[in-house]
Amino acid sequence: MKKMLILASLLVLSLSLSAKPWTYRNFSVDAVQYIDENGKNVTKVTRLSDYVGKGKYILVDFWASWCGPCRGEVPNIKNVYEKYAGDAFDVVSVAVWDKPVDAFEAIEEEGMQWNQIVCTEETNQVPTNIYGVEGIPFIILIDPDGKVIGEDLRGAGIERAVKKALGQ
Repeated sequence: MKKMLILASLLVLSLSLSAKPWTYRNFSVDAVQYIDENGKNVTKVTRLSDYVGKGKYILVDFWASWCGPCRGEVPNIKNVYEKYAGDAFDVVSVAVWDKPVDAFEAIEEEGMQWNQIVCTEETNQVPTNIYGVEGIPFIILIDPDGKVIGEDLRGAGIERAVKKALGQ
């Protein structure tokens, strides 16, 4: 029985070591840039490729203002942004399944100073449908060539993944 358990463990380990990163899936959405003085959404077409594939590691955070666990990850994302953002690393948060006005309010409350894509209510399911996301927060790390090298990152695992990617 011990031999079987050891063999099964080695098989799982070998499969995880041989797993290859997958290429990010681009999306294009009408994203709210700001809400004007009349409460009207001012939008423009935004693509994930506006950020990814530009020679940097990109941490992508799918979140919503009403999501407690999403808001709970903000300090972890803020920490890596403040420590590592620059020529080799950046962050983009994608507000999904949310009302733009609520997302902007949360961005301000949380002090989220990094790149934001706030999907309109009509397009707020597009990114998660493309990625097959069934729950948020869903945080991925993409390398400079557009390969997803970390997914479903949470807590201290976010910084560990970023440090490893940056060779630190």
